[in-house]
Amino acid sequence: MFEQCPLPVLDETDDWIVVAKPPRLIVHRNAHHRYAQACLQWVRDQVGDHVYPIHRLDFQASGCLLFAKKQEWAAPLQLALTNGKKTYIAFVRGYFPHDEPITITTPMKNDKGILKQAESVVDCIGRSHEPRCSLLRVHPKTGRFHQVRRHVRDLYHPIIGDSDHGDSKINRWWRENSLANRLGLHCLRMVLPLPDGDELRVESPLFEDQYALFQTQPWWDDIIRAEPAIARPPLALPIIIPEDEDPDEAPNGSPSVDAQNKR
Repeated sequence: MFEQCPLPVLDETDDWIVVAKPPRLIVHRNAHHRYAQACLQWVRDQVGDHVYPIHRLDFQASGCLLFAKKQEWAAPLQLALTNGKKTYIAFVRGYFPHDEPITITTPMKNDKGILKQAESVVDCIGRSHEPRCSLLRVHPKTGRFHQVRRHVRDLYHPIIGDSDHGDSKINRWWRENSLANRLGLHCLRMVLPLPDGDELRVESPLFEDQYALFQTQPWWDDIIRAEPAIARPPLALPIIIPEDEDPDEAPNGSPSVDAQNKR
């Protein structure tokens, strides 16, 4: 019998919980993945009650993921996320040429095809000519779908492992010649002003796959000087059963809150 291990808890109160989402785990089930393991059900089982996702991370992305424990906290936490600061690290193709932070404001279409304002601040914390790659720190000011992935692509430095917005040949080279076998995107930090006047400040260590990959790059010392949280002991990757190997229907999870902070 498979025993599900708990997801790492980064911070928790009676009203909310932040976990470290591992790669290759969806945030919540949907019509296309009715029986898949998902963070929502996983966290619900850990806390023993309903939880409500405040934002989403892509299937192959990792890092900080916030849930409300009470439905009445969902909307205030969404507002806090909108007004707060989120920090992502993106492992990208090429030598990033800019020494100072770059603000990119390319608008993005929503699911109705309407252009919406989008803004991200990008700076480089590690880069090399051989291999040609960089680690970018990205602060999204708005919350559009795939915003971080699309904005770094618009700077001509797509995320390695991004099958939607990246370069398939480059992705294949990295898969075959390194430890880069998934989307190089991690939500490193969230700093949010809470409704009660407190501040939620939380950081997620890397998972062991990215930690091992980044250690092999010539800019490892540079990135841990810029972001000491990267050097924290890495998190173990949990065992995730493929959906087609787990056909037994699990209990329905909590209703998802439709957050605007999709990445």
